[in-house]
Amino acid sequence: MVHCMIDKIMLSDRSKLLYILVLVSSMLCLSAQPIYAGTGIISMNEDRDLARVHDHVITLQELVSFAKGAPNFYSHLQVPGGPEKILEEMIWRRLLVLEGRDRGIPEPTEDQGGMEVYIHRVLKRLVPELPPLTEADVRTFYEEHPEVFSTPLMLRVFQIKVLIKNGDVASAIARIESAKQALIKGTALGDVARMYSDDSFSRDRGGELGFIPMEKIDPPELEQTLRALAVGQISEIVRVGQAFFVIYLVKDRREPILDPYEQVADAAREKAKQDHRASAQAKLRRKLENKWGVEYIDPEWKPINMEKNP
Repeated sequence: MVHCMIDKIMLSDRSKLLYILVLVSSMLCLSAQPIYAGTGIISMNEDRDLARVHDHVITLQELVSFAKGAPNFYSHLQVPGGPEKILEEMIWRRLLVLEGRDRGIPEPTEDQGGMEVYIHRVLKRLVPELPPLTEADVRTFYEEHPEVFSTPLMLRVFQIKVLIKNGDVASAIARIESAKQALIKGTALGDVARMYSDDSFSRDRGGELGFIPMEKIDPPELEQTLRALAVGQISEIVRVGQAFFVIYLVKDRREPILDPYEQVADAAREKAKQDHRASAQAKLRRKLENKWGVEYIDPEWKPINMEKNP
């Protein structure tokens, strides 16, 4: 009986030890993953100042910590342009908190929902309910945004991707140029992809990514490049931030098809409401930025379209 209890205790201790080892291993694995920022591939252990909101400086490590605690944002760390979106969300939240406290809006306790509830409370106070949309408003939105109510343009895309590793731009350029020359000499793109591409998923399929919908692709310049390619045309070398160089080939196109208004009237009304609210929030953000001050300490993290929306 005693031996049996000792065995159970020892087994329990082994289980705890195994659990701790797995947990530590998982944490080390997560910390080793890179961040695909527009400035290049960054170690998750690195730190730098990114932006200042009023008197608070947002650092890279603060951004990583925020993303790890927010499941909706964590995956953005491994997507080119994703870390910049996380930074914009953090700036927006801090502006709302500053304005809420300045206006004396009461903060909930942690038991009442903490900062998440507070941000929603402030936003609701600062952006009240908008007036109901008329049928004419909804139809106008539908007519002005046909891409929202159409099937997306689908392109069958092939690629050769070369990563910029450890900031070595020269080596990446030399490698992608060699791939380009091989294509010019008539080597099949699939063979060139297997030889030069750093993207294992497409490389093992001869460079093929499959059919990709042309919507919400970051950065927008990349989508513009793909849309402009004729079927069978190989692109020039495309540089995506400081992360990688790519050569693209489009082998097939499926053009968008617009849904009739009658079929999407309800969806159009909801989309129009969302658009009006987003416009109101964008206007509020510009107002709060002017009041509290936002500075991008690292200019590479400044949104590309910021100059277009003063």
